[in-house]
Amino acid sequence: MAPKARQLRLGAFFGVRQSGAKLAPPAGRNAARRSGALWLGLIAALCGACASAPPVAYSYDELLAGATTNAEAAPPVSIEPLALQRAFAGAPDFGQRLRDLTVLEEQALALMEEPLRLGAVGSAVLDLHYASLVGHRALASFYEHVELSAQADLHRRWERAIVDAIAASAGGDRDADPYRAFSANEARAFLAAQGMQPVGDKYHQTDEHPLQIWIQARTATGPVRDYYFDLTGFFNAVRLAVTNDRDTPLPVRGQPVTCREFDICADFSLAAFIQVLAVRGEDTAAQTFIGWKVAGLDSDAAHLGRDSTALFWLENAARRDNGLAIGTLADLYLREASRTREREDAQRFWLGKARNALEHAATLGMDSAMFTLGRLYTLGAFGTEKTARGMDLLRQAARRDNIQALLALGTHHAYGHDAERDVALAQRYFLRAAERDEEAKVQYARFLLSGDREFDERTWRWLNDMAKDENADAMVLIGYLYAKGRHVDRRLRRAKSWLKSAVKAAPLNAHVVNEVAWTLTVSPLDGLRDARYALKIMDRVMADESTHARRVPAYLDTWAAAYAANGDFEQAIAVQEEAIEQALEHDDTANIEVLHEHLEAFRAGQRISEDVP
Repeated sequence: MAPKARQLRLGAFFGVRQSGAKLAPPAGRNAARRSGALWLGLIAALCGACASAPPVAYSYDELLAGATTNAEAAPPVSIEPLALQRAFAGAPDFGQRLRDLTVLEEQALALMEEPLRLGAVGSAVLDLHYASLVGHRALASFYEHVELSAQADLHRRWERAIVDAIAASAGGDRDADPYRAFSANEARAFLAAQGMQPVGDKYHQTDEHPLQIWIQARTATGPVRDYYFDLTGFFNAVRLAVTNDRDTPLPVRGQPVTCREFDICADFSLAAFIQVLAVRGEDTAAQTFIGWKVAGLDSDAAHLGRDSTALFWLENAARRDNGLAIGTLADLYLREASRTREREDAQRFWLGKARNALEHAATLGMDSAMFTLGRLYTLGAFGTEKTARGMDLLRQAARRDNIQALLALGTHHAYGHDAERDVALAQRYFLRAAERDEEAKVQYARFLLSGDREFDERTWRWLNDMAKDENADAMVLIGYLYAKGRHVDRRLRRAKSWLKSAVKAAPLNAHVVNEVAWTLTVSPLDGLRDARYALKIMDRVMADESTHARRVPAYLDTWAAAYAANGDFEQAIAVQEEAIEQALEHDDTANIEVLHEHLEAFRAGQRISEDVP
């Protein structure tokens, strides 16, 4: 079908004149187009499991004719949307159509809050590609606004069918099971169709899925969640089109551009494609991807350094409200502030940039930014006068069910830090977090154990379920419950067994090993102490450089106590002096007094004894 004929037919189907000035009901259907032969052929084409003759390959226009024939009939749509998408990708003029489609879909997504302007752009989108989720959402919104329910219902049915097809494609997991989407615009529309507002995105790569888009999205009042969509098919289709015709326009906004202008026709790689999207398409997901790569954010050594390239790309994306880029910048600024802590002016500079980025992200509804900035304010990073603002940000994040904010508020109210001491309120915060997050269940159990509070059966079941999954922290707490006789009968042998099981489950988890070693070293209970075992596990974790345990004063303190408990006071003194050096280096003034007290005890030939847990 010629493009003009297709445009006229679809214009009648949508019931809109090209000017968009007058509305009319959908045009009638030609009975001749309801040929049984066509439908039998379409069924054969879509039946992948059929063992009969090979299916007939139908063109996009042939499938489109079938798709729009029985628009009012059940089932909701007459052609599988994915079949129409595959045919669209194989159309002879795919490259030109895709470029035009990309531009129009971006316009439609930007106009979703202005339904009267969606009629013309939605029609133009579906004229190019009838299985466009963006196009159906646009026209459904338009027709609902002008109260034409039959037309709106038609497009909502197509929207539902496409959304269901994407939802059924996978589970949205980054590594193993990302959703399959036709394009980045379709991925964004998929989330919007489910009441999610995208706040940031970035392209992402894995071995199995070379091109993904990672989108962060939230509901109006909920936390930001991560969603992953596989776009590898999209890239492969573009690459094939470019290979077949080097004059194929690339799917970017602005003036049409081809692979020739970037000299990438011979080697049309994914990296080259993303570069084009970032430079000519002003695609913030591509810009954020490049910024991540340059800054090395996939490793522990990420930093801005002297190379301003990462900053350039991330700040470009941030200016267009890409929340993921903004959050990334804030993280990088904070890392630089930590690296320059010995230079006050430099640290103040980077902290100021981090604060501005976090405030920007918070206005986009990013609960993680609210939490991070709230913590910085309450910790006094910007002066004590910001404490109230910090608590307010923590509460905003908690209202969005941010787990870290809920736990932080629980701690603030449990101990009366920067807030009224209210143990009942603290417990409610801890419990809200525990009901939503596995690791928060551990924190809630610790809270119950830390005071004279009832340890309920539900929390006991939580710990046991987590212990079955080899959660070492849960095992430690079960050991504590048996040691204290809380909720269960006191059994020291069983307590010690659970503590050792925790170490077995996570032998190089420095936090877990330190906690178990301290308990078995300083406990006044003969049935619980095991100083030889404590020293053995501390020696192992301290010898492994990957744990970085020798940089932590508290871990060194435990190690020294274990040496003392085994009678080696000379080594205990040497290790304790190392602990004090590390505390001074890291400005850990809060623990200096205790570290010195323990050092004097070791010099006097005394062991540490403490009622734990």
